[in-house]
Amino acid sequence: MEDLVRTLDYLFGCHHGNLSRVFTIGETTYRVCCDCGAKFDYSLASMSIGHRVAGRSMFHRRRTA
Repeated sequence: MEDLVRTLDYLFGCHHGNLSRVFTIGETTYRVCCDCGAKFDYSLASMSIGHRVAGRSMFHRRRTA
């Protein structure tokens, strides 16, 4: 099921072309996609984006209690 969600997210999800400036809060440096809100680690040493910070895909259903 997780493979299907990743495939759908890749095909129809956000491609993160509209990123914010670099934010540093505490010891965490990151950038955020202004379209979908995904956070990405950012390396000040290499001035490049790292991996996506764990978050929810737009294809995951929200649970209501």
